[in-house]
Amino acid sequence: MMALFDEEKIMRTHIASEKKAASKETARKAAERMLRLGKLSAEEIAGCFTELSVEDIQEIEKGLLQTV
Repeated sequence: MMALFDEEKIMRTHIASEKKAASKETARKAAERMLRLGKLSAEEIAGCFTELSVEDIQEIEKGLLQTV
């Protein structure tokens, strides 16, 4: 019985982790689109997303500059 509980707990943790990763990836893509528009600063964009910090936005911005 305990083994089933442990497996369920592991699965719930895994699902939560996957949802968080998907949410962060969606936020990264949206932030990249916002940066391409060039109308908002990294700080303003980071304020729009709870998943991303100013440093995350700056990292995305650096990646965009390298591809240009």
